[in-house]
Amino acid sequence: MKFGCTGNIDKPDFFKILKEINEFLISENQTLVLDSQIISRENSDLLANIQRDHIEDIANDCDVLLSIGGDGTILSTIRRIGSRVIPVLGIHIGGLGFLAECTQEDFVKGLKQIIRKNYKIIERMVLEVTIRQNKLKRYYGINDVVIDHGNTSRLLRTRIDVSEEYLNTYESDGIIFSTPTGSTAYSLSAGGPIVFPTIDVITITPICPHSLSARPIVISSDDLITANFFEEQSSITVTVDGQVSIPVDYSCEIKIKKANFTAKMIQLPDSLYFETLRQKMGWHGNVR
Repeated sequence: MKFGCTGNIDKPDFFKILKEINEFLISENQTLVLDSQIISRENSDLLANIQRDHIEDIANDCDVLLSIGGDGTILSTIRRIGSRVIPVLGIHIGGLGFLAECTQEDFVKGLKQIIRKNYKIIERMVLEVTIRQNKLKRYYGINDVVIDHGNTSRLLRTRIDVSEEYLNTYESDGIIFSTPTGSTAYSLSAGGPIVFPTIDVITITPICPHSLSARPIVISSDDLITANFFEEQSSITVTVDGQVSIPVDYSCEIKIKKANFTAKMIQLPDSLYFETLRQKMGWHGNVR
């Protein structure tokens, strides 16, 4: 098999893990191709001994793409490869994380299972957001798309239509539009529901709404969401996956829908979603 690899070089132990991956794959007669954006003077000898290529070519030519880092690294990796069909395996470094199948302690076991074809590919919904402001711009999110009041303290008044039917006008700090994958991220912190990752829905969660009756709502992934603003705001921001921030004008129109492609993620045989959820959420059963 041919493994691509990218990740966050600022994470502790990144290059230690990369070295161990390379040595293990060589011992198994497998090929490793490293993202050409990975650069480090301190580790130049290691990098010189690993095949390098652009992420687009890795996504087209390799069988699996390894993403070393936290959940944010996995999200940015998936956005970078876009609609290319290569499945991603996250190797997690750090604290809280929901997306990675392996940790820095057990990734060799995970790689062995992949080499032996003992894994599944799970498809995760991707959101497409288009912003019409002078010209049309398009972005993709795996977790969520957030519209908020930017760096001001004013409430943002936003009209939301779902498939051309009026839903509500929210006066709030903003609104989160979440995939099931992103339901355990910002949406959860704002009071949104936890949604099983493979259910095909979109969650709309207002952030600190100026009305107790404004509650999260779950809609079909086949729906088209349209957001418009009523009055001039000095600051409105659209943020994708908490990583891509786009300042917009109050006169723009924002549309959000399910993308026409999915994110492909590796699922290992001993991966249990509810067990991960219990661990990450700190659930301990009926402890009194």
